[in-house]
Amino acid sequence: MADLISKKRLVSELLGVGKSRVRLDPEATEQLQDAITRESIRGWLSAGIIWVEPKKGNSRGRFRIRRLKRKKRGLGQGGKKGAQGARVGKKTLWVARVRMLRRILKMRRDRGEITNQDFKMLYLQVKGAQIRTRKRLDEELAKVQRR
Repeated sequence: MADLISKKRLVSELLGVGKSRVRLDPEATEQLQDAITRESIRGWLSAGIIWVEPKKGNSRGRFRIRRLKRKKRGLGQGGKKGAQGARVGKKTLWVARVRMLRRILKMRRDRGEITNQDFKMLYLQVKGAQIRTRKRLDEELAKVQRR
């Protein structure tokens, strides 16, 4: 048996893997004891008598679940600290709102629901903060379509 330990060491050096990953076929111990050169070990590798186990990694599943739970904490009213503008900046909110309104306008223009002139007028109203909400935009669009 001690002879096979040296074979394992040889294989691990040859392939650059750990000794614990090297597996030897238990039915071929007689043949493996004759393998004393690296060349003969290469032959047994190609024959399938010696093989290397795949690497085992640690599963990150439990970690992901724990991280999600931790992320959810402190989001209720009691966990909020700082003013509303401190949690999400005014500019960030404004940019998101304007992009949403512009997207709606472009979609309506592409569908042919409003003309290019109406689009330009409403676009500038969104830019100038005359139209700040989706509801207000829908009212203006209804007015335009009535004309």
